[in-house]
Amino acid sequence: MREVLVRDLAKCIDCKACVTACENRHGRARMTMAGARFGRYQLPDVCRNCPDTPCVNACHLDGMRRHEGKTFVSDACRGCNKCVQACPYGVVKLLPREHEERQGFFKSILAQAFGESKQAPANFHIATDATRCVQCGICGFNCPVGIQVREYAREGRTVDDERCIGCGLCVAKCPRGTLRFETYPTLPVSKFRADKCDLCRGYGESACVKECPTGAMLRLPADERLVQLNPALYDAVTQSNQSTHEHTMDTEPPSIPPEQFISIDQIKTQVH
Repeated sequence: MREVLVRDLAKCIDCKACVTACENRHGRARMTMAGARFGRYQLPDVCRNCPDTPCVNACHLDGMRRHEGKTFVSDACRGCNKCVQACPYGVVKLLPREHEERQGFFKSILAQAFGESKQAPANFHIATDATRCVQCGICGFNCPVGIQVREYAREGRTVDDERCIGCGLCVAKCPRGTLRFETYPTLPVSKFRADKCDLCRGYGESACVKECPTGAMLRLPADERLVQLNPALYDAVTQSNQSTHEHTMDTEPPSIPPEQFISIDQIKTQVH
C-alpha cells in the first residue's frame, strides 16, 4: 500500500523530535520541516512514493526499487545520479559511501548487458574493442560522470578506472557492442550511494512518527481517505508529479464546512 508522511501543523510544537529521530536512525536526517502546506496539514520534504516512480524508471541498474507501493534504494545502487535528477521533489540525495561499505560492492548490474542470471565480475574495468569502435561518442554522452568524453586512443575510447563507478551505462548504450566488462586487478570503488526516506523500511515503524510527542507526524495511506482531511492535500498526493512539484504555496481547503472533515484519530483508526 502506498503511504505518505503528513504533518498536522495544529499539533506540531516545532520541537524537531521527528528530524532528530530520523537522523539518529539513519545517520542523517532524511526529512526537513519544510514542504507544501494544505490548510492545517503539510507534506514534508520527503519521498512521496510517486505512483509513476520516476526514480525507479530512471535507474537502469535496479538500484531504486518499488515494493508494495514503497520505493527504496537497493544494494545494486552505483551512485550514478540518475534517480537524483529524476526526482521531481529533490528529496533523493547522493551520499559518500563509507570505505568498508565500498569494498567488494559489485552486485547485480545491467541485465540487458549480461543476461538475467549474470552479474558483473567483482573486479573489473571497461574494455574496448578497437575493431568495433567508431568514435560515435554515445558512451561518453551517457556516462553520468563524464569520464569517456574526449578521451581517444588508438584502441578506441578509453576509460579512467579510478573514476569509473561501474554503472554499465556505456556498455548498455554502445550500438556496436564495443564495450564490455573485464576482470581487473584493482577494484574500482563506488564512492556514492543514493539515499532518501523509505518510511524506515525494515524497522516496522517510522522513527519520526514514533518519536513525535504530540502525534503531529502521521503515516497515512495515499488514497481517497485523504480527501476527508483536505481535498487539496489528496489532489497533491495523487496528481502528476509535475503538478504537485509546482504546488509550493500554502493552499487553503475549499469551502467545505469543517465538521465534514474526518479527524486524524478516525483516519488512524481506519488504517490500523
